[in-house]
Amino acid sequence: MFKGLKPLALLLIATLVAGMLSGCSSGNNNNVPAGSGSGSEVVTITYASGKDSTPATKKLIEAFEKKYPNIKVKFLELPQSPDDQHNAYVTALSAGDSSMDVIALDIIWPPEFAAAGWVLPLDDKFTPEMREKFLTGPVEAVTYNGHVWAVPRYTDAGILYYRKDIIQNPPETWDDLIKMAKANVGKGGTKYGIVFQGNQYEGLVCNALEFIGGNGGSILEGDRVVINSPQAIAGLQNMVNLVKEKIAPPGITTYKEEDARIVFQQGEALFMRNWPYAWALLNADDSPVKGKVGIAPIPRGKDGKAGTPALGGWNLAINKYSKHPEEAWKFIEFVTSEEGQKISALYGGVLPTLKSLYQDKEILEKNPYWADFYDAFITAKPRPVSPFYTQMSDSMQINFHKALTGEITAEQAIKNIEKDLNEIIKNSGKK
Repeated sequence: MFKGLKPLALLLIATLVAGMLSGCSSGNNNNVPAGSGSGSEVVTITYASGKDSTPATKKLIEAFEKKYPNIKVKFLELPQSPDDQHNAYVTALSAGDSSMDVIALDIIWPPEFAAAGWVLPLDDKFTPEMREKFLTGPVEAVTYNGHVWAVPRYTDAGILYYRKDIIQNPPETWDDLIKMAKANVGKGGTKYGIVFQGNQYEGLVCNALEFIGGNGGSILEGDRVVINSPQAIAGLQNMVNLVKEKIAPPGITTYKEEDARIVFQQGEALFMRNWPYAWALLNADDSPVKGKVGIAPIPRGKDGKAGTPALGGWNLAINKYSKHPEEAWKFIEFVTSEEGQKISALYGGVLPTLKSLYQDKEILEKNPYWADFYDAFITAKPRPVSPFYTQMSDSMQINFHKALTGEITAEQAIKNIEKDLNEIIKNSGKK
């Protein structure tokens, strides 16, 4: 996914520094002495994150500053691309930059940033009692080497969409889905059983890991590679079977999220694996499938106990070099609290990481279908938690795609990945 620092990174860090000088803030005092934020002195901290096209970030900062009048927050808006954000962070933090206090991290970044020594451990602040209130998967994703390095801000996970006007009860297993597809394709204008993300990119890894995890397989146990198991091979074979048995369209190995969404929204598929964002589009006034779509958890394999949706989402961490770690923590604590996450849900449309908010009346009045997402999210799992994940993903993308296109078998794909992952860990000095 990330191929190391790009030349663009130098330009991005220049942009970052310039942003520090002119970044927007809801407060007016930008030249203030450092302090605890609890006395008469006013402290300014900087929150770095990707572009937010909603009013949520502004609302969060306003609410936080009202609660903590002695702490002002600058919002440093980074590029929209996660790759570019990653490169900007790496360039800045490698140089010990202290200009950012709170940094937003993609779900796959905390182990990398922790191993590099760029973020502070939060074990004593994000306590076990607090963690119990959060969805399990997002907490697992920010836990590495026995410590917690960030707090989950919002989440995302794979879900199964289905034509509820044709399918009364969604499938619990992939075998069930194939049977339903064979029996019902052609009804209601459908042409295909299922669409998903089969192109050679990170989305394919998320899909494949759902098949493997949902069949009882795993990728890593700590730093030990455990992907080569009968469960993992059979799980990947379930995915291959959707192509081999022509349950999916002929071009599925080129599909990304929007390709799948468009085909499903046109009424041409019975099932779709995608992310929650698609729901609003599927039910827009001009959608051919408006009112005909149901949501269900990702199916499991015959050797699995439950489906294991792949997690997406973003987290908040404290820059190790921050001069105001206590104030940074107060901001993270607020943004990830019920009050903060409710603002994000209502004004930003992002899904909470706190379990309680999936029963919040005000949130459900605006997004009634979110109650169904909870059942789909509760068994969600993070991608392999490793500081070398991006390198590992490269191997998985290549080999999963070769298996889907029939170039190699599912068994060979798993063996290739096992070899590559062991090499990655060995070359990193891990045992």
